[in-house]
Amino acid sequence: MTSAVMLALMVSGCDKISSDKVDLMDNSLSSHNDSSHDDSSTGKTTTKNDSENKKNENTSQTSQITTQAAADTAVTSENVNGSTDLVQTQQNKPASDNNGTQPPADINHQESEWWQEAEPEATYIGGILIANKTYALPPTYDPGCLSEDTNEAFLKMQEDARALGLNLQNNSGYRSYADQKRIYEGYVALDGKEVADTYSARPGHSEHQTGLALDLNSINDSFADTAEGKWVAENCYKYGFIIRYPKSKETVTGYKYEPWHIRYLGVDTATAVYNSGLCLEEYLGITSQYSD
Repeated sequence: MTSAVMLALMVSGCDKISSDKVDLMDNSLSSHNDSSHDDSSTGKTTTKNDSENKKNENTSQTSQITTQAAADTAVTSENVNGSTDLVQTQQNKPASDNNGTQPPADINHQESEWWQEAEPEATYIGGILIANKTYALPPTYDPGCLSEDTNEAFLKMQEDARALGLNLQNNSGYRSYADQKRIYEGYVALDGKEVADTYSARPGHSEHQTGLALDLNSINDSFADTAEGKWVAENCYKYGFIIRYPKSKETVTGYKYEPWHIRYLGVDTATAVYNSGLCLEEYLGITSQYSD
């Protein structure tokens, strides 16, 4: 890897919003309380009556255990067949709450309100992570920076473009939910919600939060007419990227044409999407519409 690429890796590997770099830390706390005990028994000589009494006592305890086991089985059966299946509920629990911390271990499973209020999980369609107006990411989805594959693909594309005398820069890479909330609210204050929705994603609906999208060079329509913009449009699929919001697809993607916004899908999928002439929503057969 050339020294220029090494420098680019240091700069863009975990790039945030170019105008306001944000350092993010992901603190994970976990505790494991292990408990163990040893059972010991002592032997002693007993009389015949003592033995009989002991036998009767054991028989009574066995009966009680059997009765309890039957009751437990009935409860388990009810949970499996009922609408509040504890096993299924636990399997569907989010990995963390909105603060990024694990839920308390001693939570009362009968109180399901906490789980009902939990944010939805990320959506994958055809193995592709989706973030658009229909499908949202939870605030806790936080990779912290561009994915390794995305960053490596961009650096390779940047290097090849440089060899042709072209200059590609990562203007804006990963953004957290909070980053996007601040940006979107600023645009709403400037242009109003209806207009802002045509060019800025609401928090949770931005592809930048996935760590798989970048804005290149100038965030302006004029980028399409530059040598860099034309080269990216014709070649980015070879590196695993697509122009995420292509021209004439505004009613499908939900956003205006953005020649600078590329999304990483991997070379095979990006090539298939590029050759189809479809935008990602059309290719996957999904919508991109807010519910309100």
